[in-house]
Amino acid sequence: MKKMEPTKNTLGISFPYEYATNAVNLNWYDILFGINHKYFDHRSAIEHARIELENDIYPQAVLDLACICSDDAVFPHAIHPYIDELANVVSEKEQGEAKDKVMYILLKWVYEHGAGLDNPYCNDILDVAENIWHDFNFPKSIVNFAAWLRYPSDEPDLGSVEKNKARLLKHWEQFLDNQRQKWK
Repeated sequence: MKKMEPTKNTLGISFPYEYATNAVNLNWYDILFGINHKYFDHRSAIEHARIELENDIYPQAVLDLACICSDDAVFPHAIHPYIDELANVVSEKEQGEAKDKVMYILLKWVYEHGAGLDNPYCNDILDVAENIWHDFNFPKSIVNFAAWLRYPSDEPDLGSVEKNKARLLKHWEQFLDNQRQKWK
């Protein structure tokens, strides 16, 4: 299995499994990445296994995971032997995409729900985006809306803070549209 890329979740934002699966097609490495970085609850692995049982062919580890009581999912030792095994068979290409995929879901969740605004360091939804940019090790793909405090834009000043922020939010929306097409 590919070494999991480090990220942080400094704002402690998590989102429901159902929301994530409606945004993207998740594989077992995505689930493991999300759980390890606390974007998903441990129960997400059990939910994912139960959905996979609808397929005609599935590994024994999926059945074992699906049989775990949801209350027991809070104990990492209850799910990790199974989820680690299942994530290990995901292709290296897909493993390499997990970080970007989860970042997209997170940015979509924040954009739609204003998540993270209850944090004392975030006065604005763009502050949350900047924290995510830091947490995911400064990806270039979101710099045009997430790095607004640290790096001045190459774009001309629109004459007011409100107009400049509206443009940044438009960049965010465009990013989400592009990612939606990529992951679905």
